[in-house]
Amino acid sequence: RDYELMDADPIISSALDIYSDESTIDNVEGKCLKIKSDNAKVAKILHNLFYDILNVNFNLWAWIRNLTKYGDFYLKLDILDKVGVVNVEPMSGYDVTRLEGHDPTQPNLVQFSVEGEDSGLNSSQKILENYEVAHFRLMSDSNYLPYGKSMLEGARRVYKQLTLMEDAMLIHRIMRAPERRI
Repeated sequence: RDYELMDADPIISSALDIYSDESTIDNVEGKCLKIKSDNAKVAKILHNLFYDILNVNFNLWAWIRNLTKYGDFYLKLDILDKVGVVNVEPMSGYDVTRLEGHDPTQPNLVQFSVEGEDSGLNSSQKILENYEVAHFRLMSDSNYLPYGKSMLEGARRVYKQLTLMEDAMLIHRIMRAPERRI
């Protein structure tokens, strides 16, 4: 929730915008993602996935902004048998919990628990399998695993101190106002 407050600050908000801008710069072909493959069929399938289904030219900027803001970003993948990914839906980081090592019989099992009424899932679908979710995370610090670390984390303490000082200054001015009138 601190990141939401920090994003309301114009300087911090601009910094998040710059991260997204720099990460999604178009190349000379006007695309933000270049697909290289010796296999033309693979290149065609990836082009369809990234540009037609995921629509990275439009969506990637906002996805990267949320990734840098929270350190994590989740996409629910709509998958059809023998077709593959047909649609994606962003999920709120507030509602998703990554489950690792919770089943002793399957130590490598990774699942995602989705909470909240707006998750768009039936009550029987509260647990999503690893292949149903694309979890993007900034893994710059192992202390935050299995989640990522926000780019704003380093400034969080200083931001809180700043807001406390601003509140103290405002209270001081309010308390001194009656003295001036007298």
